[in-house]
Formats: sequence, structure tokens, C-alpha cells
Amino acid sequence: MPSVKLVLILLVSIVLLSGCISPRADTPETHKMTLKGLKFNTDLGLALEEAKVQEKPVFVYFRSESCGWCKKFEEETFTNESVINALNENFILVSIDVYEQKGDTRNFKVRGTPTEIFLNPDGTEIKRIPGYTETDNFLYTINEIMNQREAQK
Repeated sequence: MPSVKLVLILLVSIVLLSGCISPRADTPETHKMTLKGLKFNTDLGLALEEAKVQEKPVFVYFRSESCGWCKKFEEETFTNESVINALNENFILVSIDVYEQKGDTRNFKVRGTPTEIFLNPDGTEIKRIPGYTETDNFLYTINEIMNQREAQK
């Protein structure tokens, strides 16, 4: 009987400890989210590392779940095929929740949502769009940044 008890204790211990030794919860895939047709990083540091490797600028989208203008921007702009293609092909995307990622929000002096900021791979700011912007204006800005980068090559 003692061996059955020992086996049972061993099995329970293995089950309980298996959660403690599972893969790290903060692997790069956990720092991702999808908004409409776009996959965003949620860790700016990891995104900047990726931008340096891929030599792409970074699009940082500051938002909140309770922001009505953010929802309007996402519904109208992040569903536009031209925007989706331009962002996916030419930028590393980052979404920052202003209430949950207060450090990044303070560092960039974001005062309201939505705020869209474009960065060079080294983290220097290219352009900032405070507040809601219409899809055509946003697409114009994306194309302007891509053209400037192309001219610098």
C-alpha cells in the first residue's frame, strides 16, 4: 500500500509542477494582437529590435479600449485594403494601450487617443498624428513616409 500512496503523491506533484515549468509566458508571440486585418506587436522594445533587423520604420498606434475615435479609426482605416497592404509590407506595427502601458505613453508624451506615431528603426520620430484622421489622409501619410525612405536610399 505505501507504494500506491507514493505513486499517487508523485503523480499529483508532477501535475502541479508542470504549470511551473511550462515555457515562458513572455515569448515573442504573446506580445502580439490583431486589430481588424493587422497583426501588431504590443512590446515596443521588441518591435524596435525587429525594425532594425528588417530595416523598416515602425508604426506605433496609441489607443484604448474605451476610445470611441479609436474604434472609428480601426473600423474605417484598418479595414482598408490599401492601408493593410502598405502597413504590412513596409512597417513594423505596434499597438500601445495607454492605460496598460503607461510608461510608453509617458515617454512619447501622448495626451489623447488615438495617436499615431511613425518611427525610424532607431526609435527617432518621423511623424506624429494626434487624434483621429480619415483613411485617405492616413494613407497619404504612409505613402509620404515610404517615398521619403525610398529617396534616402
